[in-house]
Amino acid sequence: MTTIDPPTIWTVPAPFRTIYTHAREAPAGRSLFVSGQFGVAPDGRMREGFTGQLGQAMDNVEALLAASGLGVPEVAKATFFLTRADDLPALGEVRRGRWASDRPAAVTVIVVAGLARPDALVEVEVTAVAATPDAPALGTLRPATTADVPAIQALVRAAYAKWVPVIGREPVPMTADYAQAVRLHRFDLLERDGALVALAETIPRADHLWVENLAVAPTHHGLGLGRWMLRQVEESARARGHGAIRLATNQAFAANLDFYRRAGFVVEREEPFRGGIGVYLAKTL
Repeated sequence: MTTIDPPTIWTVPAPFRTIYTHAREAPAGRSLFVSGQFGVAPDGRMREGFTGQLGQAMDNVEALLAASGLGVPEVAKATFFLTRADDLPALGEVRRGRWASDRPAAVTVIVVAGLARPDALVEVEVTAVAATPDAPALGTLRPATTADVPAIQALVRAAYAKWVPVIGREPVPMTADYAQAVRLHRFDLLERDGALVALAETIPRADHLWVENLAVAPTHHGLGLGRWMLRQVEESARARGHGAIRLATNQAFAANLDFYRRAGFVVEREEPFRGGIGVYLAKTL
């Protein structure tokens, strides 16, 4: 999707540039229209307070996006309905913490006298558009060869470097033997302008497809490439007749866990791993 902010209208102030844009132009593709979501938890209870309700409403939106194979980067338009103008600062803070992007959605915020549920303080409605799988903006997807090993190693080391100070050591993907892995596993590489920007390493198992590694170059974060690569993995699993995909990550990698949960994964088990906790997740297809 293309951001449209022409110089002929007012300039978006710096504090809002990661959560607002004047307009988004979406390519032809699948569209998802998400009904307004309240802060209602899966058990049917309304969350307490504005931030609690807003967080749950955003969780609900993300779950609906994930169920359609989409993510927050595909949201072209978001509308927030508030019953109290005093909650506007909190709305901005939560949005910056969860939905900030270098290509944010077009946004409308409306303060209303009341919502359909009397106890609701906020309602969130979005429209998402998925580019067609062959959209040129995504890049070129191809299988890896042994000649790609140096580029794979470089991307993985860059992608996982931020976790070294978190766990006090290099994560397992940074120390893997990729010359051997490329021979034994399937690697799907996404390239843009001749540079490797994302990869997925998978291993077929008897009853599922195992995701050994999913990585995006730090310079391309926030563009939805990780979610798009994950959808390619899901399609590959279905083509092989698998009904599920599984993977593992470190409990300390909070952003990774959040990413997979939003994509529809559930935790199957946790167990000690190299001084930390390994979290094993699965998604039924």
